[in-house]
Formats: sequence, C-alpha cells, structure tokens
Amino acid sequence: MRKRTPFLIFWPAYFDKNRTVNQGRRLPKNLAIEKVSLKDIESAVKALGYEYKVENAPKYPKTWWETPGRILIDAKGKKKSKLLLEIAKQIRKSKSK
Repeated sequence: MRKRTPFLIFWPAYFDKNRTVNQGRRLPKNLAIEKVSLKDIESAVKALGYEYKVENAPKYPKTWWETPGRILIDAKGKKKSKLLLEIAKQIRKSKSK
C-alpha cells in the first residue's frame, strides 16, 4: 500500500470548470479551468518546483468509469487548499501563453 505522508492527491476533476462542486470541483468557478488534463497539472507543478509522482491508472471515485489519473505532490507542509490555488494560477498562466 502507498504511504500517504507527505504526498497530497490531486485529481483533474478538482480543476475542471465544467464540473459542479458536487461532481468534484474544488475551485471557485472563476479560478477553474476548462478541459484540464493531467499533463497541464504536471507542468504547473513542475514549474512551481514541487516534488511529484504521476499515476495514470487510478480512477476518480465519483467518476469510476473514467481513467483520468492523478498526481501526488509533496506539499512541504502547505495546506491542500493553498496548493490547489497555486497550481490553478500556474495552469492559467501557462495556458494564456
């Protein structure tokens, strides 16, 4: 079994503008991103300088029929909500280029 500490799990559904909060979105609509992929999240995390691992096979529990994958990030003591905002801002910045 995977050791959870110090890694936090982030699913693409957390950032998806087309999902509702009930469907897994964790960001306000104005910060959420349309059509976000695992690669977008990975490049944002890499740009922010965090240690991470990508897992392609896991399924998000609310949409078990899809295989979006997930990313495990070493948060270095940061709260998940703060890190979520940082990543979303970085994705928006890289998509606007």
